[in-house]
Amino acid sequence: MPSLSDAARAAIQFTGDQHILFSSPDLSLLGVEQVAEYSVRPGQDVSDLLRDGDGVGFVAFPFRRGEPVRLAVPERTLRLEPGCDHRMLLDSLGPPPKPDRAARTYSLRPVEQPEEWCGNVADVAGAVRRGELRKAVLARRVEVVTDAVIQPPQVLGRLAQTFPGAYLFSAFGLVGASPELLLSKQGRYVESKALAGTVRRGGDEAADRELARWLVESPKNQQEHRILRDMVLETLAPHALSVQVAKEPQILKLANVQHLMTHLTVELKPDHPPFLELADSLHPTPAVCGWPRDAAYEVIDRVEDWDRGLYGGALGWVDAEDNGCLCVTIRCAEIDGAHATVFAGSGIVADSDPAEELAETRAKLDALLPALIAP
Repeated sequence: MPSLSDAARAAIQFTGDQHILFSSPDLSLLGVEQVAEYSVRPGQDVSDLLRDGDGVGFVAFPFRRGEPVRLAVPERTLRLEPGCDHRMLLDSLGPPPKPDRAARTYSLRPVEQPEEWCGNVADVAGAVRRGELRKAVLARRVEVVTDAVIQPPQVLGRLAQTFPGAYLFSAFGLVGASPELLLSKQGRYVESKALAGTVRRGGDEAADRELARWLVESPKNQQEHRILRDMVLETLAPHALSVQVAKEPQILKLANVQHLMTHLTVELKPDHPPFLELADSLHPTPAVCGWPRDAAYEVIDRVEDWDRGLYGGALGWVDAEDNGCLCVTIRCAEIDGAHATVFAGSGIVADSDPAEELAETRAKLDALLPALIAP
C-alpha cells in the first residue's frame, strides 16, 4: 500500500475553514481562499468558471442523481506531488492554524437503532428475492458529540496515519478517507477502482488469509462485486478504444477491513464526453446505491427517512483541461463544530444476513470513529 507523502502530510496541517484538501496517493491539492461556489450540471462546460481562480475546482456530487453538482473554485490551488520540494509553496501560506484544545469528553449515539436497521435489511433482502431489484445499499449513522470543536486537520492526520493509501478529503463539510476511486482522467485515459464485497481483518496474517479466502469464495460477496464491475464496464465501454481489466478481483487490505477490488483502465475515443459527464454516468455506483439504480432508490426511499446529502456521492477535483479525479464519498463524516455524523453502508442482496450486515457497518464505522474521538 502506498505510504503518505511528506507533501500530503504537510498539506493536512493547513486544512480548515479557508482551505480545501483533496489528496490521492500521487497528488495532493490544497485550495486556498475560495473565490466562489457554483451549482453546475454534469454535462456543463465549467472551464470558464475555473478560470475565475487558477484553473482548478473542487467538485462534490450528492448521492441523489439530478441534484446540482457543487463546484468550489479557490483563488489559488497548490499542487503537492511526492518527491517535490513543497516547502516554498506551503511557506507562502504562513504558519498553519494552531489547533484548539482536544476534546475531553464525547458521546456516541446510533441514529438508526440496530434492531430496526436489521429489520430493514430483512425487508430489502426479501424484495431482492422477489425480483424487485438485484441489490440495495442501506446506510447507518452514528452521531458524535464532544466538548470541543472537532478539528479537520487532526481528524485527517489520524486517518492518514491509519489509511495512507486512501483518498483523503476535507471539503464541503465532509472529512474522510475513501478507499474507492470513482473515476480519474488524464487526457484520454481514465481509471476506476470498483470496490464491493467486504470482510473484516484478522488478528494475524494466517487469519487474514483465511478471511480473504472466505471473501473470494463467498457467493454473496462475489455477486455484489460482479454487479458493480459489470456496471462500470458497460457504462464506459461505449466511449472506449481499449479496456484493461483483470478477470478476477484482487483483495484490497485496509486497516480494518478487506475488500474485493477490480481496477479498470480505459483509453477513451477522441469524441468522449467531458470528465464530469462520464463520472455522472457512473454515479452512484451499485456499491453505494444498488442496482438497478432507480429500483434501489425506491427501496432506499422506502426504508430511510433521511437525506444522505453528499454521503455516497463523489468528491474530488476537475481542471480547465478536463482532467480530474473523484473518489466515492464513503468512510467519511459530516463535521459541524463539536458535532459529527459518521456514515457506513452495506450492500443487501438476496441471501444477506442482517446480523452479518450490521457487523460489516460496525467494522466500517471503526475506520472513522477513532479519528474523531482520539485524545
